[in-house]
Amino acid sequence: MPKINRIIGVYHADGGVLGELKYMTGKLFGKTHCALCDITHGRTGKKDAWKQCEENLGIPIKFVHLNERESKLKEYTQNITPCIVGKTNTGYVLLVDNGKLKKCKGNVKELESLLLDSLK
Repeated sequence: MPKINRIIGVYHADGGVLGELKYMTGKLFGKTHCALCDITHGRTGKKDAWKQCEENLGIPIKFVHLNERESKLKEYTQNITPCIVGKTNTGYVLLVDNGKLKKCKGNVKELESLLLDSLK
């Protein structure tokens, strides 16, 4: 696998005030779900355990919402969000898919373990 320069998490929701409201409303009524959101965020924002995980990874990580993806990332992640991809000099590689994110059941340590394994 090519060297990964950056990790990008793609949430399955739009960003911005309207996107957040739409997601929260959908989640409240059981129509919307993002397994990646469940892992990285709690009721008051980013989880402390996730902040620690970001430091442990040793590779820059950023998160984007569906409406914030640049064109090549949008093309690569079309219909597979939420997910986590690695950015290389030649493109993207899938590190963690939605199925694996769901299996984490909101547990930061589970995702950290998956990411560390994927980066080896």
